[in-house]
Order: sequence, then structure tokens, then C-alpha cells
Amino acid sequence: MAEASDALSIGVGGVSVEGYYQFLNDHGAISEYARGTRSGRPGRIVRLNANMSKLPTEFAQAARAIGMSPTTTTIHDDYLMFIKLNYKMDVSPTNRDALAQAELELRKRQARAIELFRQYVPGCERAFIARTSPSVCIRRADQANSGRRGRLIACDYDLTRSDVLEGRHFEDDVMAYGFHDSARRLLSAWSAPRLQIKDGGTYGIPYRALLPAGLENLLVAGMMITAPTRSEVDGAPTTTPTCPRETPSRAWGRGRRRARLRRSVRRGAAERATSHTRPCVRHW
Repeated sequence: MAEASDALSIGVGGVSVEGYYQFLNDHGAISEYARGTRSGRPGRIVRLNANMSKLPTEFAQAARAIGMSPTTTTIHDDYLMFIKLNYKMDVSPTNRDALAQAELELRKRQARAIELFRQYVPGCERAFIARTSPSVCIRRADQANSGRRGRLIACDYDLTRSDVLEGRHFEDDVMAYGFHDSARRLLSAWSAPRLQIKDGGTYGIPYRALLPAGLENLLVAGMMITAPTRSEVDGAPTTTPTCPRETPSRAWGRGRRRARLRRSVRRGAAERATSHTRPCVRHW
């Protein structure tokens, strides 16, 4: 029986980023810490993560009970871009009713997460949900609990590990990306930040990588792209800091034209090969 790990994230407003840092730091729990430009000012805290086992027992137990991750990123004052709530289903996410129940449970967990911030984190007494995901995200769906993300789709092009680490771009790029979470099977732990993109650069996401193989008039994106059996960059296109290389309309228009040309050339070659092939007749 397939299992699934589902998630819903929230953006949290009315918080103190420095207060959250202080809460984590006072307990020696910080595991990730980064500074960058926030609300137009450089040198500000933009990312935090924590070792949950070092936080107060009551907070840690309540957070684990709702599947809350302490990881967050922000580029705005008084705002946490995401706090993720997780829920493990014991049936396949293709079960409509079970998935609806999972979403209801996750919505309740979001409200409980806000209560935890208000209760325990200084400067977050007026925290509120500023945004929420419109639907459940199916993070994993497998039988072996291998850590691979679920619902991966074979596309016209699947990004490879070398594409990412070499910082490759393509003629039909629609996005530039500077982060990756390579598959657990490549290393004993997530390979980012152990493996870095060449020269601290970016890699491209070609329009072809959004086109399901063999289907027309359909696009996929985010953590759905790249097939699990062929891709070496599981999780690469799942996080938020992605941006078009040009204006969105120009990038997508150019990428679509070039990807369509590739498809038409490939289809024409296949049709020509078929038309010149004699039928195979076997005599027994």
C-alpha cells in the first residue's frame, strides 16, 4: 500500500525575525543561519533552521505533533516566507476522500503553529497567517520510504545532476535557478550545500522540462518535473527563489517556440522512418 507525505505551508506575518533568531539561539538550537538583503537592507537575517531536540520540550513536542518544521526564509521584515506543516497519509493520495481529510487536518495544524509562535517566540505575540498554499502538496508517495518526492513525471527533457552542478543553460530556458536538493540516494544526506553550483552561478530550467513526454497541450512544473528513474536532481525545482531570465512573457514565448520546433522535427523524423520501413512478415 502506497503512503504519502503531504504538506501545507503558511507565510507568517506580524513576527520578529530577530526574535525568532534569539529564541533559537538562546537554546543553542541554530543549525542554519544566513544573512542577506531584507526589505532593501543588506546584512539582515534571511534564513534560519534549528535542531528541534534542543528547543524547549513543550515547544518541540507540540511542533512534532503537527509536523512543523522550524526552517524558514524571508526577504521582508516582520514576515516569515514559509513555515511548513507535514502530515503522513497511510493510504495513497489518489484516494480523494482521504486526501480531503488530510487537507482539513493540515489546515488545523496551521492554526496550531500560529499559537506556538505566539506562545513561545518573543516578538511573535501577534503572529498571523499572511498566506497559505491553495492545496495540499504531495511531497512523497512511495512504498520504500526512500525519501524521493512523489508524482514525478517523465518530460521531454529531465535535468541531470551535471546540468545543475555545471550551471548549464539551454536555448529554451524559461527560468534561472540557483539552488538544488539532490536526491538522498546520491549522498548520505542532502547534497546541498555540500555540492555547489559551479562558480556560485545558476542553471536553467528549459521549457522542454515542463512538457510531459508524449502529451500535447499540458505543462507541469515545480516538484512534478523530472522522472524518478532518470532524474538525478530530485527536489531541485521545489523551492521558491526561481526567476525568469527575461520578462516572463518573452521567456515563455521563446522557450515554447524552440521546444515546439524540437518536437516537430523529432515527430517528422519518426514519421519519415515509419513511412520508409517495410512491414515485417514472419513465416512459421
